[in-house]
Amino acid sequence: MQGPSDSNADRGTTAGDLEEVEDDLLPQDLLLGDLDITSQDISLKGVDDELDRYAGHEVLRAILDQGCDPKEYGRHYGARLRQAELESIQDYLSESDNLVTLHQQISSCDAILETMEAMLGKFQADLGSISSEIRALQEQSQSMSVRLRNRKAAEARLGAFLDNVAIPPSLIDGVLLAPPDAGFAEHLLALHKKLEFARSSEAATKSAAMQDIAPELERLRAKAVTKSRDLLMSRIYQLRKTKTNIQILQQNVLLKQKYMVTFLRQHGPEVFHEMRSAYVETLSRVLSSHFRSYLAAVERLQEDLAGPADVIGEAAPAGVGGVMAGLFQRGGAATHRDAFALGERGAILHHLDQAAIIPHVAESEARKAPFEVLFRSVSKLLMDTATAEYLFCCDFFQEDTIFTELFTPTLAVVESSLAASIQECYDLVALLLMIRMNYHHQLIMNKRRIPCLDDYLDRVNLLLWPRFKVMLDMQLTSMKAYNPANFGQDTGLHFITQRYALLTTSLLLLNADYQDGQMDHNIDRLRFAALELLLRLSRRIPRKRASTIFLVNNLHHIVQLLREAASRGGQMAHAAGTSPPPPTAPLGASGAETIKEFEDQLSAAMNVYVEEALGLHVGELVRFVRAAEAAAKQQNVPEGLPVPGYGPPEAAPIMKDFASRWTSAIEALNKETMKDFRSSACGREVLKAAMTQLLLYYTRMLELLKRAGPDGAALVRDAPTVPSMMFETRKQFRV
Repeated sequence: MQGPSDSNADRGTTAGDLEEVEDDLLPQDLLLGDLDITSQDISLKGVDDELDRYAGHEVLRAILDQGCDPKEYGRHYGARLRQAELESIQDYLSESDNLVTLHQQISSCDAILETMEAMLGKFQADLGSISSEIRALQEQSQSMSVRLRNRKAAEARLGAFLDNVAIPPSLIDGVLLAPPDAGFAEHLLALHKKLEFARSSEAATKSAAMQDIAPELERLRAKAVTKSRDLLMSRIYQLRKTKTNIQILQQNVLLKQKYMVTFLRQHGPEVFHEMRSAYVETLSRVLSSHFRSYLAAVERLQEDLAGPADVIGEAAPAGVGGVMAGLFQRGGAATHRDAFALGERGAILHHLDQAAIIPHVAESEARKAPFEVLFRSVSKLLMDTATAEYLFCCDFFQEDTIFTELFTPTLAVVESSLAASIQECYDLVALLLMIRMNYHHQLIMNKRRIPCLDDYLDRVNLLLWPRFKVMLDMQLTSMKAYNPANFGQDTGLHFITQRYALLTTSLLLLNADYQDGQMDHNIDRLRFAALELLLRLSRRIPRKRASTIFLVNNLHHIVQLLREAASRGGQMAHAAGTSPPPPTAPLGASGAETIKEFEDQLSAAMNVYVEEALGLHVGELVRFVRAAEAAAKQQNVPEGLPVPGYGPPEAAPIMKDFASRWTSAIEALNKETMKDFRSSACGREVLKAAMTQLLLYYTRMLELLKRAGPDGAALVRDAPTVPSMMFETRKQFRV
């Protein structure tokens, strides 16, 4: 390998003495000039193509255009190229030192890179060994993790198995020796887990350990069942003792031991059914006995408010016995003054949550109660007892079917007594009150979410409604069957009117908040029957005036009671905390229709009476006005023009007579009206209608005279003024 200096010397010689080398190698006479002395064969193939391609070249064309010899031009550029080559060689020679230095640096870098390559190779080898070690560690770690998980799983299963199989001494002592106190529940729970494990795990059943302890578990189970049975049966027998508060014993004692019931159901089904049957038998006997005693006690508190003779069309009720037998069987008088009046009895619907009546306290205070009050008391006691027992059965026995078994005898006692009493009940108001109360009882039980009395309450409803329908039909039949021959032609208030008004207002008040379509129909039937009977009775009176007075007296009484009931109905709803009904219909749609019907009938009867009374006292004035208005209508007389034949000449005598005695006529009308109508309220209303009609006739008379020109106006000026007549009318009202 040549050194750098030798190489540099060779390059210098070649570049500097190129021309001298040429002269030395060739003889002077054999210089070839610019001839190509290459030994390679030159192929002329494609020369024509090249000439054709460059024939149109711009440089070549420019040379040809200058007229230069191409060979001369070629030699010129060849010399220039040679010169450029020599200059390049000279530049290379001048930079030779730098190139040597660069070569040395490159060699040094090569050495350094070789060293680094060796180091990196060694590092790569080290990394390879470390990676192998890491992979080995990872494999060992995974293997250890798998072994750890397996050991933990085995330990957990084995530990659970040992816990379920092993019987600690504390469990044996707790079940066999310890009393069944509060800590007994923990022992039963532990024993339950072991028994369930032995029964549910097939692998455990086949194990030798389980086969060894199975007899011991069975002995513990039998002992736990026996102790639980003895304790629960003793508690159940306590319920049979007199004066035992069943609910307190259930809540404070039995519920604390319900874990025993659960244990018996799962591990002692025979004993559980024995205990369950004993509880059902005990409670059914105790509760039915309690309710039977309670019903017998409240029987003595019954107050009869209606009897079989208390019907609208019965003129003279006669006493009979055997009223309301069954639940409250006792005889009673049949004559009752308030058999149809609601009075304060409706307030019971707003006090359904009051406590049940305590019979011995009521007897000591000599208190009596109507049928519906005792019905509410029995129902309240029944609902509260059923609610408490149903919830206890669901909590203690974890089932609700047991309630049906134990409570059926109690319901049978109450229902049979109620059915018997309802069949002997003649009190329409009490029946409807009980229907409404039963509806609210259903809402109360629904709000409590206790369904155990749904069927019973439905059956009670089916007992009440048919009896109510029978009693209502009996009232209708009594009105239709009333013999008008028994009517004494008295123009005063008839007893049928009084009873009908009381009964209708009672029914409307009890139906206002319910809008029962069936009740609306029944109220309409009563109204039609009452109106038909009043018209029949009025036709029995020979004098028309007396007949009209009879109708006005009776219709006014009905309207007055209905109006009072409407006012009372709004107040009752407001006092009960409910939203007040609309002022126009506080008795509901049926009440509004009933009031309107009787008001129309009363208005028609009053108009008949007023027209007849005015005809007696100011008949000429009334007849003149009627005849003049009829003639004006018949002759189509325009408004404001006089009516022929009814001018001042014809009206003058009438106005003169009226002016002379209008004051006495008003006084006589007042006295006569107050005499005909015994009720001051009715008389004042009729008098008001009569005075109003008189003023209307008089005003129409003055209008007729004003249409008759100056003569008529003169009569108007001389006639009594309307304000003076109104003053006299108010004075009569004050009198």
